[in-house]
Amino acid sequence: MRGKRRIAIWAGVAGLALLAGAGPAGASSDYSCDPVWALSDSGFSCGNRALLAPGNDTRINLFLLRRTAPAGKAIAYAKPTWEERGFGHSFFGWHTLRDTYAGRSGAEEAASEDQPLNSRCNSAASGQTAFEAALAAAKGIPEGERTALRGARATLAEKCSEISDHADAALDTAWRGQVSSASGREFAGYLDAATAFYVGQWDKARDGFTALAGARDLWVAEAAAYMALRVELNAAQAASFDEYGDFTGPEKVDKPALQRARAAIAAYLKRYPKGRYAHSARGLDRRALWLSGDLAGLGREYERLLQALPPDSPELATLIQEIDNKLILQKNAEAAVDSPMLLAVIDLMRMRQFDGGEQPPLSAAALTAQKGRFAARPDLYTYLQAAHAFYIAKDNAKAAALLPDRAQQPASVPLAFSARMLRGMAQAGGNGETGYWQGLIGAASDPYQRPLAELALALAWQKAGRFEAVFDANSPVRDDRIRELLLMRLAGADLLRRFAVDPASAPHPRQIALFTLLHKDLTQGHYADFGRDRALVPADAGNELSIWDFGTGDTVPVGVFTKGKWSGELACPALDATAGQLAQNPANVRARLCLGEFWRLNGFDRFTTLDPVEANGTLASGPGRFAGAVLTRGAIYAAIIANRQAAADERSYALYRAIRCYAPAGISDCGGEEVPIAQRKAWFDQLKREYPNSQWARSLRVYW
Repeated sequence: MRGKRRIAIWAGVAGLALLAGAGPAGASSDYSCDPVWALSDSGFSCGNRALLAPGNDTRINLFLLRRTAPAGKAIAYAKPTWEERGFGHSFFGWHTLRDTYAGRSGAEEAASEDQPLNSRCNSAASGQTAFEAALAAAKGIPEGERTALRGARATLAEKCSEISDHADAALDTAWRGQVSSASGREFAGYLDAATAFYVGQWDKARDGFTALAGARDLWVAEAAAYMALRVELNAAQAASFDEYGDFTGPEKVDKPALQRARAAIAAYLKRYPKGRYAHSARGLDRRALWLSGDLAGLGREYERLLQALPPDSPELATLIQEIDNKLILQKNAEAAVDSPMLLAVIDLMRMRQFDGGEQPPLSAAALTAQKGRFAARPDLYTYLQAAHAFYIAKDNAKAAALLPDRAQQPASVPLAFSARMLRGMAQAGGNGETGYWQGLIGAASDPYQRPLAELALALAWQKAGRFEAVFDANSPVRDDRIRELLLMRLAGADLLRRFAVDPASAPHPRQIALFTLLHKDLTQGHYADFGRDRALVPADAGNELSIWDFGTGDTVPVGVFTKGKWSGELACPALDATAGQLAQNPANVRARLCLGEFWRLNGFDRFTTLDPVEANGTLASGPGRFAGAVLTRGAIYAAIIANRQAAADERSYALYRAIRCYAPAGISDCGGEEVPIAQRKAWFDQLKREYPNSQWARSLRVYW
């Protein structure tokens, strides 16, 4: 799914959200997946990092580039989205980063012109508020007329979606006979023109709004001038969107209508430079540039706005969303864009590498040819050269040489931090690596920078075979998720036991450590230890286990080891008693079956979260330090089936359960090596043949 395009329908700040509607924007990571716990990823990642990188969402890279200096105020992490639970602070999504720095925008747009999924009717309801306010303030309108006009506008808002696709549709106009005052007739004329607009009768709407240009009511005059430009813009694009809301290209745009739209926009802004709809009008002018295919003009306008807006404003985040949708991903954007900042975002995107290869990555020659376009930003060009050397050419020495050591310079500016991160990544494995990352940890200041540098240090320690240094009292690695992953996958029993009772650690990682300890005590044969470690479980510990969000929920269900189910179809003693029996005799058949019952009844089937991961350079991969081989339910049943000395009721139950491991899909829920269907049939026949009178043979009708 990585790298696929998405369709996003956006609404946002007036004048900045107008282009952020229907259309391809394959830059973001708006789907659920797990990040690659490494400093770089070869393709499009769902875990964005705090350094400028090809794998980042393009919105993230643009935001980081625009954030050229720290805001000078304390910034708290935003609450991660549900897709990001478990990412820690090393990775994040666009919405979380946006909310961290800029907060959410509460402003409403005046109009959005995307068709058909984001239709003209989006503004019908919001426009009613402005209409009613202007109507209430107008002089010389009798109350009866106000009531009739207010009702007519409300009906238009309510019925808009019903009439917008029918040019011959009509609303009840009985109210017209109730309006006779001069001022009331102006509002009535506005309603007539607005109805024609929402129905799509462009000529009638154009004539109606033009006639109101000299209206005595100031709101009617301004709103009519604004709506006049919307008429032309909608007329221009009417045939340029397909039934799914996708833009079919500038060739389907009505060019004369588009020229009239731009002229109307200019006229409105000249007459009302600070008008009610000035922001929206400027946004619609950008839309006109996009509709015409003028990417160069659009890029220049975006560059101007990027420089004008404060780096922590909600409007900036909304603008970046618009740029992502309407410029960055356009086919010819690279050739048209003059802005070093926008070009850098496109270049980084073109350094992505996909297994299937959607397009060849940016070549060294193409990057060299761009040098003159970065004349105003040589620092940015140098970074792109280093990124190309690292990600594409795989020339770490060149990448490091392009990025001299700047340890004495502040790292809070994203480009400077990115350069220092990239230099460290290019020199990974060299002398002084851990010292380098410790220095960068101390220099990082903005949210998400320090956790990434901490991840780099944790990876360096892991590669050196001493990941336990992360848990030293003076360790600079503070990110809980980094610690939790190491505890879950690599930690030995002593570290887990020590960390589980460490009062200096946060509750969640302590719970992770205790849960991991107890689980591995049972799965890896430390039954006597389980009896002692179980005493560490708090009396109020929860016991609801979900294998899908283990480790990412607010609490960890350590209570399952004291309050969970242990007896079902097979009568079993409490879990601690079963563990005690296994401590005395690990081959105790009944106790082994009861251990399998505990796993089955409490949702541990397919629970692989704590299993070792093959060493691949990512965090917490490689062999762990917890002694003992992992025992699975499937292995328990197979061993008892092979044990001719096992009691009949125990062996028949093992056959029954081994077969049911594959219900209903023919895929084992019991772990271990899967067996072919022929073996399951053999078990079924054996159960029916050797134990025909057992309740298990009688209840089992099929095999899977």
